[in-house]
Amino acid sequence: MVKNKGLLAVLTALFLAIEILLGVLLQICSGRTVALCSFGAVVLCCLFCILLFERSADYALIQMALACTVCADYFLVWSQPRVQLPAMMFFLVVQLLYFACLYLTDDCTRRKRWQILSRGVLSIVILVVTVAVLNKKTDALALVSMLYYTHLLLNVVFAFADFRKHTLLSIGLLLFLCCDTVIGLDMLNGYLPIAEDHLIYKLIHPGFDLAWACYLPSQVLIVLSLLLKSKPTE
Repeated sequence: MVKNKGLLAVLTALFLAIEILLGVLLQICSGRTVALCSFGAVVLCCLFCILLFERSADYALIQMALACTVCADYFLVWSQPRVQLPAMMFFLVVQLLYFACLYLTDDCTRRKRWQILSRGVLSIVILVVTVAVLNKKTDALALVSMLYYTHLLLNVVFAFADFRKHTLLSIGLLLFLCCDTVIGLDMLNGYLPIAEDHLIYKLIHPGFDLAWACYLPSQVLIVLSLLLKSKPTE
């Protein structure tokens, strides 16, 4: 990683400035420019993380998660037309990597047991419920998406359970959850149509891209969570 404290501060400030600029542009621009700003912001997070390199399991897992996030967003944001199934499979891997990070850095044996048990049980339950609700409309995308969302929700719960150790990561994952809740409700419209005058429809279509307003900060905070672990020199 960058060892000089001053240089790291400058690079971090530059990183944040560019991310803020991209976040504004993707809200006010249109067409392919939106895809460029959105995908560029995710790629930048992954690249900036390289500057924070250290020999630790949590760094490796977060870096791999960010790389998989780039792959997922390639299919969802950059690819024309977008391809949802491989994107959601990558996002599922992302949450499993964050799970591994939370598990390996957890000092509480009891909580680690609950992580394993809850994920196993809820994974089975959510798949059964999805099939029961969607019936003949059930497809691989719905199953993978619900499984992914379940692990994301559990990651938020267990990250906040160890909030002092994972402060920025916890908030980042929560914003990640907010983003995917908005997207999930929008995707649900393809299976169970939501009327335009319904409250849920109005909440997920507020007049700006609410999903990215949550998603971009979530990725930035996840990257910055590694700064709390680093010890740069003067």
